[in-house]
Amino acid sequence: MGLREIVKRIYHTFFAIWSLIGVMLCIFAFIFNWRVVFVEFIFALFFVAFLSSLTYIVFYSKNELTVRQLVIRLIMQFLLIMGIVLTVGYFDEWVGIGYPLQTAAIIMSVLIIFTAVTAFEMYQTWRLADKLNLKLQERSGE
Repeated sequence: MGLREIVKRIYHTFFAIWSLIGVMLCIFAFIFNWRVVFVEFIFALFFVAFLSSLTYIVFYSKNELTVRQLVIRLIMQFLLIMGIVLTVGYFDEWVGIGYPLQTAAIIMSVLIIFTAVTAFEMYQTWRLADKLNLKLQERSGE
């Protein structure tokens, strides 16, 4: 993936992750009966979304990636995102030993958000490739 594509993907992913985190925050507030959501918490989630979207730098390559390289980089990206979420959560005190249910809910929400964003982007890429293949078949059939 080239640098221009990486920057575009980081931009789109940031807003996708930020909006999904906002939805998850509302769901958590409802489930855990939160009366107040602190501004620091919102900024921490903004920071998580920003750092998580920057993990697409792992996919930067001047050459086309093989399937094996792509899988390895996807695993590296997932580990980076989990590390970011757990580190920021630990320092902001929403992940800890005293909060097992909350910690499990945060980890599950990160998995869901990561999977949803990645699946959506893969679907978009597949759809674009399918359109290009269809156009090529139409041209070769003329």
